[in-house]
Amino acid sequence: MRLIELRANKKSFHTVTFNQNGITVIAAIKETEDQKKTYNSVGKSLTIALIHFCLGSNSNKEFLKLEDWIFTLDFKIGSEEFTSIRSTINQKEIELNGEKYTLKEFNKILEDKLFRIKENTKYVTFRSLMPRFIRYGEDGYISNDRYIKKENPLATLLNNAFLLGLDTDLILKKADLREKELNISKLKAQLNNPEFKAIFGTENKKDLEIKIVELETLINRYKKSIEEFVIAEDYNSIRKEADKISYDLKNLKNKASKLQIAISNIDKSLEIQPDISKEQIIQLYENAKFELGEMVIKKLAELEQFNSQILDNRKRKLIQEKRDFEFQLLEISKTISELGSQEDEKLQYLNSTGALDDYTKLNQALSDNEKKLHSLLQYKKLESDYKLFVEENKKDFTNENIITAKYIEQVDDLIKENIILFKYFVEKFYSEKNSGITILNNEGKNATRFDIKAKIQDDAGNAVKEVKIFCYDWTILKGKHNHNVNFLFHDSKITGDMDTRQVKTMFEVAHNECKLNDFQYIISLNQSVIESLKSEMTSEEHKELVTDRIKLTLSDKSPEEKLLGIQIDLNYE
Repeated sequence: MRLIELRANKKSFHTVTFNQNGITVIAAIKETEDQKKTYNSVGKSLTIALIHFCLGSNSNKEFLKLEDWIFTLDFKIGSEEFTSIRSTINQKEIELNGEKYTLKEFNKILEDKLFRIKENTKYVTFRSLMPRFIRYGEDGYISNDRYIKKENPLATLLNNAFLLGLDTDLILKKADLREKELNISKLKAQLNNPEFKAIFGTENKKDLEIKIVELETLINRYKKSIEEFVIAEDYNSIRKEADKISYDLKNLKNKASKLQIAISNIDKSLEIQPDISKEQIIQLYENAKFELGEMVIKKLAELEQFNSQILDNRKRKLIQEKRDFEFQLLEISKTISELGSQEDEKLQYLNSTGALDDYTKLNQALSDNEKKLHSLLQYKKLESDYKLFVEENKKDFTNENIITAKYIEQVDDLIKENIILFKYFVEKFYSEKNSGITILNNEGKNATRFDIKAKIQDDAGNAVKEVKIFCYDWTILKGKHNHNVNFLFHDSKITGDMDTRQVKTMFEVAHNECKLNDFQYIISLNQSVIESLKSEMTSEEHKELVTDRIKLTLSDKSPEEKLLGIQIDLNYE
């Protein structure tokens, strides 16, 4: 793949035409004395953003500010030419050679034409790979292996390994093992969570087996009771009758008790006799030497007779009352006996049968205890599974470490090829610095299968970092592992901390590699860098490698001199 031209439907836009072979320079010129104006915002980075836009990047809300703009990118894959067209208003759709596609469909078409991706290789796609050839934004120039803002570390490893020719299946396998391990850790945390254990009734794991046996025994008892249970259809009515009999019996027994008390009181009353007789009164007076007259004695006789009659009448009345009470007591006792027999009969019937409510309660109790038993058995299985998972995962990690170690031995030539290629480019800049790309088997309990490091001795400085980015990108391009891309596009950020001699070397390397391998190298440069190169190059070299390669010049002089040809603020990164 190589780029041909980027254009828009607006006359103000400065069309970018790319050299089909060799270097293409997009120059940013400072023409005003205003210190507030810089090389920024003239359109260098925007050019890269628009190329990605025309190559199926995600929708960008900032581009909606451009309203009815339509951008077109011409490019080639092999000998086949393509034209992609995308509107800022309808960003979910993109046109390729006259046919309209969704972004997903468009990206899949180009993915199949440019990259040899095995099925089910997660995180490796056309859109994840293109930034490796067109670095985008500040995040693209932090380190050699970082291209996309907030990219998943696993995705970074997979895409870099893919372009270095390594087996991505090994990476995915370890990532899966790590994910399983994390899930196992979550399971362990759940098993030890007091709330979780309370749900399962397993506060004390030592009693787990005991509780299971107890519940199984209880459940069997409930099942047996249910099997032997006889439901009486008239249970409730019999129960009500028995309750009424019990109530009547209670009242009758109370009445019987009252009658017995009344009879007892009458018996006591019948035993009472007069305290003093007539003879005792006469004798009392005689002893006192006081003689009573015959009239008084007669009165006493009459009084004695009167009292005797009263006592006889009272006695007869009490005896009659006693007989009445005894009769009532006899009748009540008969009724009590009859009701007692009826109560015994009904209670015996109720005890031998049951109500539907009781039957339902038995079944509910059975169901509740079966649920508890299921929870305990589930908890027991979780514990067993956890122990099994832990051991199997340990074994799988060990096996994968062994497989990867053997794999690294098998691809020794590939690893050396990448090292040699990277060293080749680095030595153009630093002949005295050790360099290379190390690919090691990471045996730790993590998701990282390979530790891939591009190294340049003393590479902590910014300039060395940028040289490393340049050399790594050219290693990827020239290595041709799993891709059919023939160009690199670097922003002016790559020259930010380089000295002029390093920038000169960068141009020389790009020129020679493009000439030998029919590559395309595109770079945006600030005027200060272009001017500084004159001191390190002959006029012929400067003309051949730089000035003759300038295909677009953007300026801070006015909005018309910028890429869009208008003044508009876009935060598109």
